[in-house]
Amino acid sequence: MAHGNASLSTRVVFTVAEALGTDPVDLPSLEKTISSEALNNLFHEETALPGAYIVFPYCDVWVMVHSDRTVDVFTEYVATTAVDDVPTDSDGKPTDDRMVVLSAENERHAFADGELETLHEIVAEADDATEAWEDTINYAEQR
Repeated sequence: MAHGNASLSTRVVFTVAEALGTDPVDLPSLEKTISSEALNNLFHEETALPGAYIVFPYCDVWVMVHSDRTVDVFTEYVATTAVDDVPTDSDGKPTDDRMVVLSAENERHAFADGELETLHEIVAEADDATEAWEDTINYAEQR
């Protein structure tokens, strides 16, 4: 299916479905992992922060969305991020917590489940995608 004109969040769902060999309607809501609105606003077509990308888990795969709005799907965790970024419990075992890894301006920032709502608010309050990036990076650097 050609989904070049679809929203970025819709393209993510279709790309993951294609990689898993399943129908997109059979996948859980993307909202359980990341805000579709925030994703669409952060990676808006008119904003290109060269080299920026975001990585998040969805349907037991890792999704990488680049600033040029390309979507990559990885079935191997090691393909996208460092072991230290995996949410773990007190015994060091991986948990089901949501997580987002953002890379921009040669910096990598991992955001755990408790911070995702804050990120969504930062992006939603921005006037445009450029401001959303700036505010998100400022938040990441100040925490």
